[in-house]
Amino acid sequence: MKRFIRNIAFIFLVIALTLTSCKEDDGSGYTFKMNIESNPSNLDPQMAEDKSSLMIISNMMEGLVKVSETGGIVPAAAESFEMSENGLVYTFHLRQDRMWESEADFTANVTAGDFVFAFQRIFDTETDSPYSRDYMCIKNSGAVLNGTLPLESLGVRALDDFTVEFTLEYPYFDFLSLLAKPAAMPCCKDFFAFSKGRYGMAADATASNGAFYIKEWNFDPYWDNNYIIMRRNKSYSENSFVYPYSLNFFITGDSSIDAEAYSKGDVDCYVSYTADEKTLSANKSISADTKTAGLVFNSKSKYFGNKVFREALAKSINREAYSHELPAGMSAAFGIIPSGITIQGKSYRDIIPDRTLSVYDVEAVRIWENALKAAGLDSVDNIKITVPDSFAGSDIIYNITDRWQNELLFNCGVEIVSQNEYDEKIYDGTYDIALIEVGCDENSAYKFMSYFCGDKMFSGYANSGLMTSVNGIKTADSLSSGADRIKSAESAVIGDYSFIPLCYEREYLIFGEEMSDIVFYPYQETAYFGNAKNFD
Repeated sequence: MKRFIRNIAFIFLVIALTLTSCKEDDGSGYTFKMNIESNPSNLDPQMAEDKSSLMIISNMMEGLVKVSETGGIVPAAAESFEMSENGLVYTFHLRQDRMWESEADFTANVTAGDFVFAFQRIFDTETDSPYSRDYMCIKNSGAVLNGTLPLESLGVRALDDFTVEFTLEYPYFDFLSLLAKPAAMPCCKDFFAFSKGRYGMAADATASNGAFYIKEWNFDPYWDNNYIIMRRNKSYSENSFVYPYSLNFFITGDSSIDAEAYSKGDVDCYVSYTADEKTLSANKSISADTKTAGLVFNSKSKYFGNKVFREALAKSINREAYSHELPAGMSAAFGIIPSGITIQGKSYRDIIPDRTLSVYDVEAVRIWENALKAAGLDSVDNIKITVPDSFAGSDIIYNITDRWQNELLFNCGVEIVSQNEYDEKIYDGTYDIALIEVGCDENSAYKFMSYFCGDKMFSGYANSGLMTSVNGIKTADSLSSGADRIKSAESAVIGDYSFIPLCYEREYLIFGEEMSDIVFYPYQETAYFGNAKNFD
C-alpha cells in the first residue's frame, strides 16, 4: 500500500513539475527546470557555502548591488549610492517598494535594519559565519569579531529606515563586489525570530526579498525524487518584472546525469566543463575561464628542489606549439589567473595581459646543462608526470615531454592514473611532477592566489613573500593598484617556477536557442533566472 501511494504521489509530482503556465509573446510565464547536485545544506545567506544552496539563494535574495549580465556592479535593492572622497564611507539609499515574501504567514518591508542585522550576524561569534574574514575591511570588524567591541560598533548602521551606511577601516577598491556576494544579502530580524531556530532550513523558514520565494522544499534522503519549487515573488515582480512564473530544481545527487537530462528535455540548462563543438554549435551558452591547469614539482625531489632545474623546464615550454591541440574549452595559459576573475566588473586578464608572464626561451637548454653541471649529473632519470584521468588535455602533456626530450635530452614519462590514486599521490607527496587544476569557489583574485599560500595541494612549496603580496590585494585602494598587486602575487609564483601554467579551462552554462537573458555566475556554478525568457 505504501508503495502504491508513493507511486501515485510520484506521478502527480511529475505532472506538477512539468506543467508550465502559459508563455507569453515576450517570453514570460515559463517554468524553468534545472538539476542541482545536492540538497541545499542551509539557505541562510550568512552561512551557506555549498553550490546548491548558493543557486537557490541567488534567485531568492537581492543585495544592495548585483552583478549585471555584462559583469558590472549595478544597484539592486538600493536605488542609488555614493562614496565619500576618501573611499571610506558608502551610503546606500534603498528602494522603498521591496517586501519580504515567504510561504509562511509573514510580510514586512525590506529596510536598512535588515542589512545591518545581516552584517552583525556575519561578525557575531554565535553565528560563526564562514564569511567574516571576507569583510574585515569594515570598520571595527576585527574588534567586534574578537569580542572587544559590541556588535553595535560595527561600521554598518541604518541612518533611517531606507538608508544604510558602511564605514571602512581602509579604502578597498572592490568593496562593491563584496556587497554583491550572497553573504551580503539582508536578514529580517523579525523573521529570523519568527523561524524559531529553523531559519534557512525549510520552505516556511525562508523569506525572500528577491525575484522568487520558496513554495515547496521536499527532501527525503531515502526517496530519489526530491525538489525545490520557487514561485515568482509577486510584490517584487510588480516593481521589477520577473519573467518566469516558476523555477523547479530537481535534487539529483549526481551532476554527471545533467547533460543526458538536458538532451531528453527534462531540464532547460546545465553546467559543463566538457562541452564539445557539436554541443556548443547546437545550443546557446554562457562561459568563462575559471580554472588553470599547470605543473607542480615535488620540492623534496633531489632534482626539483633546485630552482634552476624548474626554470629550465618552465622556459622550454612553447605554448604556441600546443595551443592548436587543446580540446574545446581549453586555451593556452601564460598566467595563473583565468579571464573569469573580474575586478570592479572587468576581466583581470583584460587589464593585465598574460603573454609576458611565461615566456618560451631558446636558451632553456643552456640553463638545463648548467643545472646538471652544478649538480654533478650527466642526466635526470626515472621522472614521471602524474596526471588524473579526468584531465581532458592529456595530449599537451605528451607534447611537452616530447619537447623536453628533443631540446633538453630529458626523458620524462607520463602516468595517467585514476582520481583516487592521483589524490593519494598528491596527499602523500609520492610524485615527481604533477598536473594540477587550480580553481576557486568564488570570483576573487585574492581567494584564487591564496591557493598558493602554504602547502595545500603540493609538496613543500613555500614563498615567504607571497603571503604579503596576496594580503596586499585586500588593501588596494584603486583598480590600478589592485591589479598591480594581483600581478605581483601571480609573478611571484611563476617566477619561482613552482607552478607552470599550461592551459585555462572554460566552464559553460548550456541552454536552448529559444531562451535568453539567463545570468551565469560560473565560480559558484549558479544561474539567475529573474530576467530569463523562453520564446519556444
